[in-house]
Amino acid sequence: MSEIKCVLFDIGGVLVDWHMSWITSEISKQFQINEDQVTNAFSRYLNDLDSGKIDERLFWQQIANDVDSISLKQTNESLWNTYFRKHAKPNHDVIKLVQSLRTSHTLGIISNIERVTHKVVDDWNILKPFEHHFMSYQIGFSKPDSRIYRHVIENLPFEPASILFIDDKKTNVDAATDAGLNAIHYTGFASLQSSIAEYDI
Repeated sequence: MSEIKCVLFDIGGVLVDWHMSWITSEISKQFQINEDQVTNAFSRYLNDLDSGKIDERLFWQQIANDVDSISLKQTNESLWNTYFRKHAKPNHDVIKLVQSLRTSHTLGIISNIERVTHKVVDDWNILKPFEHHFMSYQIGFSKPDSRIYRHVIENLPFEPASILFIDDKKTNVDAATDAGLNAIHYTGFASLQSSIAEYDI
């Protein structure tokens, strides 16, 4: 097995404890919309938001049109900011692991993220150990699109075989391995420790 020189982490679901269902549930309650309808519309436009094609306001307006909600369409509140700050929390076990790796490995981020959530995570001061930041809304592609992995490979001074990527979504892990990266499917901190040990990290 090739020596791992660079370790890349996902944010939501790995560095940060966060689930998309938390925000769809809150939107359903706040605007009295069937949650399945919110979830379906949310999924329809999330890639456009994550890849920077639309901003947060247009994202909610498109969802509001789909679910026929005047109140959601008229809101000026940053719902991402409100509910991400309310529910999301740094994953301190993973952050401690990051701190232990920073002296021996180059560290980076690959995240499906939009501008508002990026600002919140930045405010928490947990991105400092990471030399490379690959944020989907800045790149124009989101995982598992193969183009985001090509962008990462082209902008890192390492061969793909010496890069390890950690993500909580199996589809993103599979796409990373298809691109030539090593990848771990994050399902919990204990299993992550075991998986990382297999790479002699």
